[in-house]
Amino acid sequence: MVRVVILGSGASLPTLYRQCAAVAVQYEGDVYLFDCGEGTQLQWRRAGLRFGRLRGIFISHLHGDHLNGLVGLLQTLSLNDRSDSLRLYGPPGIADYWAALGRYQGVRLGYPLEIVEAAPGLLLDATSHRIEAARLDHGPPTLGFALVESDKPGRFDVDLATALGVQPGPLFGRLQNGETVRLDNGQVVVPDQVLGPTRAGRRVAYCVDTRPCRAAVDLASNATVLVCDSTFGSELTEEANARGHCTAAQAAQMAAEANAQRLVLTHVSARYHDARPLLAEATAVFAESSMGRDLMEIVL
Repeated sequence: MVRVVILGSGASLPTLYRQCAAVAVQYEGDVYLFDCGEGTQLQWRRAGLRFGRLRGIFISHLHGDHLNGLVGLLQTLSLNDRSDSLRLYGPPGIADYWAALGRYQGVRLGYPLEIVEAAPGLLLDATSHRIEAARLDHGPPTLGFALVESDKPGRFDVDLATALGVQPGPLFGRLQNGETVRLDNGQVVVPDQVLGPTRAGRRVAYCVDTRPCRAAVDLASNATVLVCDSTFGSELTEEANARGHCTAAQAAQMAAEANAQRLVLTHVSARYHDARPLLAEATAVFAESSMGRDLMEIVL
């Protein structure tokens, strides 16, 4: 199961309806957090996520609306007696930021925190999935992230396997796992004979904050879902560009170029008390657009 939870869908100014940027992605039993704006740990509780499942935190850049909730969250993990190590990924400067908190706030944790100043490319490689990063176009060093599930074997054709003389049972499983099997009569059956085409794994891309850029499109290529910066409407295109953000229509255009299956608009400016015009702009360009909201869940 892949579960995407929008913990904070707002921009730099939190409101009663939109907290600052934070998105949790659960892959099977592991949970990864992308950005950690103010109030993230409360949203985490409201979403029913388990602190003990957190495997990594990925900070896009060092603006406060993307990491002001970090200290509280990390200290809560410590107060909950976490002992497992945790990796914190971020752009250059994240290590200095954490060191300063230790010097001036006396922050101490009861578990190992490994800080990784990330560069574009592969950040984490697990057996079934990986996490990649790309450099976005925002101004200060800013990273976009994608959780990518490993490709899956093609579907197993039971009827064809039976016709080839393979008996139901362990041999089925071995073929499904990519092993060649030899039957009692000496016949050899290889996986390609009974498996359909390889199926692409699911891909969740997170691109906030950024102007429209090629790196974001590439990161979201064929994404199952793209969670994207949609700070302004088209009436503020010049302001969006000046501040290093996207309009909803620009986010939709990137989703279309990336051949994404679904777009979720997020990082919405507090000036939009009614975000329906932003959604209308996006759907006019990319039909499979939806407006992100706090505690929204997408199960893939």
